[in-house]
Amino acid sequence: REMILGEDLTPVSELSGAFLAPRSEKHLQFAYYESSLVVEFLVERFGFDQLRAILADLGGGEEINAVLARHTLPIAELDRAFETYARETAAALAPNLDWEKPAQDSILAGLGEEAWELWAKTRPNNFWVLLRQAQAHMDAGEWNAAAELLELIATAYPGFAGPDSVHLQLAEVYRAQGDTLKERAALERLATCDDTALGAYQRLMELGAEAGDWPLVESNSRRYLAVNPLVPLPYRFLAQAAEAQDNPRLAVRAWRALIELGTANPAEAHFKLARHLRRLDDPSAKRHLLQALEEAPRYRAALQLLLEWEREEAPVETREAGT
Repeated sequence: REMILGEDLTPVSELSGAFLAPRSEKHLQFAYYESSLVVEFLVERFGFDQLRAILADLGGGEEINAVLARHTLPIAELDRAFETYARETAAALAPNLDWEKPAQDSILAGLGEEAWELWAKTRPNNFWVLLRQAQAHMDAGEWNAAAELLELIATAYPGFAGPDSVHLQLAEVYRAQGDTLKERAALERLATCDDTALGAYQRLMELGAEAGDWPLVESNSRRYLAVNPLVPLPYRFLAQAAEAQDNPRLAVRAWRALIELGTANPAEAHFKLARHLRRLDDPSAKRHLLQALEEAPRYRAALQLLLEWEREEAPVETREAGT
């Protein structure tokens, strides 16, 4: 918001240069965001078919500004139209909050407390003031006061995502108060507006498992794995959710992934996988059961299961003789 309404917005016609020679890492990240905003603008203003036509021409090696001018507006007009769109979008972000910053950033850093208090006193609905006051209450363990301010921000700015998200701070406050339901609600709000909130996904998996809410566990396991599929933890939660919901196919996928990633308890993983494969009439079930026993020869449950399978597979005459 600050960069768009300030001096950092790059015209569409010059956006390629923002990637080639960014002023800073922050400006490079902003160039990616601005590019996504350009795509959003093009689709809203000119339609998805025009976007596809633009991409087709670019795929043929044509120069980007010429392609944009052909399918949208003359490039100078397109620059002006996009600037208007971007600034209106930024200005519409949480319009009920005051976004003015103090004249000196040092005030926000904790210097000049008297100046800060004087500045903040006349701005009770200021975004930065509310955040700072909420953090002060959290530092002092004043959870109710912190929650009240954070809820004000969350109501005015529900899309506040990222590592400093107000929803994450609210979850921390409610966890400190032992209010699991409100903690979960705050984390779910974050999960809906931030598709990389791994910490929130993990905590929701934990809360879901504790409450026996297996659909919650499954959905957040999938969210986590969509961001990082190379971590064992979400597969374990996914396996638990699959078993609790009697979904052997999903359980097979989860336990197989855990084995591939090198689980700390391979005997358990092979044993669980064997049981689910058996239900699916998969012939590899017995091999995994034997692998479980190879890892842990005295694994009582695996030995018992092997005996049961041997009895089931034995000829009728052999079973009768055994009895």
